[in-house]
Amino acid sequence: MKIVAYLSLSLFLTSIPIQATTNKENLPAIESDRISYMVSISNENKRRASVQMSFTAKDNILYMNTGRWSEFVSELEATDEKGNKVGLEKLPDARWHIDAPIGTKLRVNYNVSLTHDQQEWSGGIDGAAYVVEWGAFFTARSLFLFHHDNWEEINIHFQLPDGWKASTPWEVSPKDPFSFSARNQTSLAQAILFAGTHQELSFVRDGFELVFALGGEEVLSEKEQYQQMAEGVLDYYIGLMGGIPNPPADDPITRVLVVINSAGETDGEVIGNNISMLVEKEGDMMSQLISKFVFAHEFFHLWNGKSFRPADQRMEWFKEGFSNYYTLKALHKIGFIDENAYYAVLNNLFFQRYHTDPGVGNISMTQGEEKHDHWGLIYGGGLFVAIAQDMIIRKATSNTKNIDHFMKDLFNKFGGTSDTYQLDELINGISALSGEDQTGFFSRYVLGVERIPIEQFLSISALEAKIDEGQLRIRPKNTASDLEQGMKLGLLGK
Repeated sequence: MKIVAYLSLSLFLTSIPIQATTNKENLPAIESDRISYMVSISNENKRRASVQMSFTAKDNILYMNTGRWSEFVSELEATDEKGNKVGLEKLPDARWHIDAPIGTKLRVNYNVSLTHDQQEWSGGIDGAAYVVEWGAFFTARSLFLFHHDNWEEINIHFQLPDGWKASTPWEVSPKDPFSFSARNQTSLAQAILFAGTHQELSFVRDGFELVFALGGEEVLSEKEQYQQMAEGVLDYYIGLMGGIPNPPADDPITRVLVVINSAGETDGEVIGNNISMLVEKEGDMMSQLISKFVFAHEFFHLWNGKSFRPADQRMEWFKEGFSNYYTLKALHKIGFIDENAYYAVLNNLFFQRYHTDPGVGNISMTQGEEKHDHWGLIYGGGLFVAIAQDMIIRKATSNTKNIDHFMKDLFNKFGGTSDTYQLDELINGISALSGEDQTGFFSRYVLGVERIPIEQFLSISALEAKIDEGQLRIRPKNTASDLEQGMKLGLLGK
């Protein structure tokens, strides 16, 4: 989810070339079943990366993921194992034809100009590449040329300026902190990277590692807070779900990278399992909260979205909306938002976006392909479904069961498998927890187009909620039973 979706929170709160070649006498042998990359950045010009690929040709094509990335590539050349030049012909759509027979052992050298941040990007530079005083950020898709897609154990080595290190989501070599191994082509292509003098934080749980790469004076000044937040959210989600992320066995998640840098504005993007964040320099509490909210939301997708996955887009309201619910609960649980801020977020961000979304009353929440044009309906409406059903279950079971049990059931059933859940499984599973058939609820508010009366469901707990002049106003009831108080605590993640 792009961070611009959360900006409503403001309602409340000269180039020197690097030669892309190395001494031929020192080049390692090319392995027939492996592809490897060497990435070099010099002290003299930190805005240019020199890359060398080594592989045995499986076809005659080199490519980048999108055409625009290729605009930053220069001095592209290929040689065979004996150092003889091999012809490369530029093709449309960021592709090159290799004039060599399949099976030829090749080295491809090229330079990438790290000037992406000097251009306009629709999604911002957080998903492209940029250079700051303390290092360089790049996505794999902006840095690497690719050849074929059937590779495993891809080797990547960095040669960097003195004092620099590289942060990646790949497995680091135990013998060389500058050498990494990507499990396959997908792991390579969906990576984000930071090389520089930044600082790292690492959190390991049961073989799963969460790595934070922090850069910039403002961000580093909050290092302790980021550590507390990351550990708190990580442990909350593991405790909630009963384990670390468990995606299909052929696509395991063992290391996730979160890059957070000081910048001129707050923004963020998720690429694969990794998160790139920019935090506004001298930003107010708003900027800090936005970055933490987006991290916690996207991080929860390692469970809700990666460990148990929807069969199609009809369940985007569940994937995004329920993740919003657990983001709020997590941030409140670890003390990063208080109770009043929790209610303010419900109104100022989610209710306002839901209330003013033209899709409400006109299109079904199950039209997940509309989620970017109807953020309020899908992200906000999905959150309200989560709250409503949580309150229904808690009331029906005297607070002995709740929607957490359903999330854990999905994780236990689908985690580690390639199976996907269907819409009927959500409806039936949620109904079973309360012991009350929820077909009518889903027919009206999810499959149908009626507005969810969220104020009514919140008021089942120890809260008094009402819609007043287009605002969702929430406050504690003057008197409430122990059951109602327990339900409110559950809403808050306690």
